[in-house]
Amino acid sequence: MGAHARATEARYIPSPPDRGSASGPATPIPQRERITFLVHLSKAFAHMEGIVTAFAVIQGYAVLNVIPLGWPGRSVTVGCRYCRDGAWWFYDIRTGQFIRPANEARAAAHGIRIQMEEAAAA
Repeated sequence: MGAHARATEARYIPSPPDRGSASGPATPIPQRERITFLVHLSKAFAHMEGIVTAFAVIQGYAVLNVIPLGWPGRSVTVGCRYCRDGAWWFYDIRTGQFIRPANEARAAAHGIRIQMEEAAAA
């Protein structure tokens, strides 16, 4: 699909909020943090057998596709979102459900793997 086409079933990813102060203009949140957290998540899957990861861009935002080998249709697309509590969180792009805080990449990877295994067993 080209940049000119939009899939109607695609989930809209809102842009992160601006950090502002009462004394000055708002400053945008650096997007390099989003990429850094997704890279750390990808590395957390590196030691897990049977799972590969691939980066993609959805509506201008980097995401991480987590693909279990041998379990068709069980992949998870993970985004990283800045929340009002001042922390970055991993979330499932398809459901919008938050997974874990982004600074807990290993725990997030483990949870995603368990979720995929449970879905495959069902």
